[in-house]
Amino acid sequence: MSWIAVIVIVIELVVTIVLHVGDFGLPELATVLFVLTTALVGLLTARRVHDNPIGRLLLAAAVAYATGGLAVTLIDDAAIDPQNPLFAVAAIVGNLAFGLGFGILATFVLLLFPTGRLRSPRWAIVGWMAGVGLALLLLGIALSPETFAGLPIENPIGVQNSQTLLLVLEGGGIYLLFAAILASVASMVVRFRRGTPIERQQLKWVVLSVLVMAGATGLTLLWEIANGQAEVSDDLENVVVSTTLALIPLAIGIAIQRYRLYDIDRIVSRTVTYGLVSASLLAVYAVLVFVLTDLIRLQSGLAVAAATLGVAALFTPLRRRLQALIDRRFNRSGQNAVRTFETFTARLPSKVDLLELTRDVRSVVGQTMQPAMLSLWLRGEAD
Repeated sequence: MSWIAVIVIVIELVVTIVLHVGDFGLPELATVLFVLTTALVGLLTARRVHDNPIGRLLLAAAVAYATGGLAVTLIDDAAIDPQNPLFAVAAIVGNLAFGLGFGILATFVLLLFPTGRLRSPRWAIVGWMAGVGLALLLLGIALSPETFAGLPIENPIGVQNSQTLLLVLEGGGIYLLFAAILASVASMVVRFRRGTPIERQQLKWVVLSVLVMAGATGLTLLWEIANGQAEVSDDLENVVVSTTLALIPLAIGIAIQRYRLYDIDRIVSRTVTYGLVSASLLAVYAVLVFVLTDLIRLQSGLAVAAATLGVAALFTPLRRRLQALIDRRFNRSGQNAVRTFETFTARLPSKVDLLELTRDVRSVVGQTMQPAMLSLWLRGEAD
């Protein structure tokens, strides 16, 4: 069944690209990357971790996004005659599919991650809130005459002169869905505080992917400001958000399948470091360009060249200083392990007592590696 879903997704994406080939740019490519990543991670997770429904939920979200993209493309490119009943179906599906995909990812996946089970039975009410809220919201959109605004036909199932009903459906659905999203995020916080060490490592992967997406969006904004633009262009924003959004399902797949799970601490350290370095250098670049062009009155070309050289000179020392600071703050166990090992190797040449050396080896291994069980085997002298 999972393979069928992936085949359907690929076919829908191919048709969408073919219909939109004349106007297919980086934003569309980034969106396709996100949908494909979600689908492939869902496929691998569903096939390898059979008792975890998150893989199937990711596949369902990918199908919804791919179907919505195809429906919108059919409408925008006039691939269907407005008098054809399929035109109305495509318009309704195009308006509902993206909301369905978002609702699945923002509620059910977060609520069940990483074990595929609720934290406790009382969290079932959040699942019901998400399901009811999503159903009410989608029903309100489907029945609203505004759904077909700008199209040459009216909504065939639209409810006329019933603003109160639509307000109850859409408003109630939005409030319930928003509350469910907040509660799903809260469930992840509870899992991190009360879960097992493995669950904490799994949650770190998803948190890291969200931070990378937020950081990339912020750096894009800084870059636009540094280049004198008042706001981020829609195309650039879509590329950055869609590309980094693909990291979230990828992180979910790594966490659930526990592939190199414990590399997360080192990755977080390096990610935070390079994020801070990039933000600092962009700020320095913007300040230098402003000072050189507006205060010193250099030509813009010379100012940009001087600012670029200054930023390049600052990169290595700034990265080293920030890396050392972050390692001391967030990676103390690793720093302590390195220090313990260096102290042991410095004392090693002076060790002559075999029993004392054995105790030191066991102590160093226990402090640095923290194994559940430790035994030391010594080779006897040859006869």
